[in-house]
Amino acid sequence: MEETPQHCLSRLPDNSALKQQELPAHRLYFTARRVLFVFFTTGIFCLCMGIILILSARSTQEIEINYTRICANCAKLRENASNFDKECTCSIPFYLSGKMMVGEIQET
Repeated sequence: MEETPQHCLSRLPDNSALKQQELPAHRLYFTARRVLFVFFTTGIFCLCMGIILILSARSTQEIEINYTRICANCAKLRENASNFDKECTCSIPFYLSGKMMVGEIQET
């Protein structure tokens, strides 16, 4: 067996668990009880979130406004690419007949 020269030994890392990456690893033990608990907990959470989303979607009001004919002049103006810098304003007045929910409204 050949001996390694002294100058090669000086370049080796220290023989410690941190330097040699021989740290103990944590292993997860998947038992049937743990897997079923996580599975059913996730299912119950998703079911609750689904019920909340369905109930909040029921209270949503939708308003449909057809602006095809009213704003046709803006569409004709935009057909020509040289008119990209010209302003075109389209305004449609509408009325909400029902009572609206009061709350915080965030504008983006």
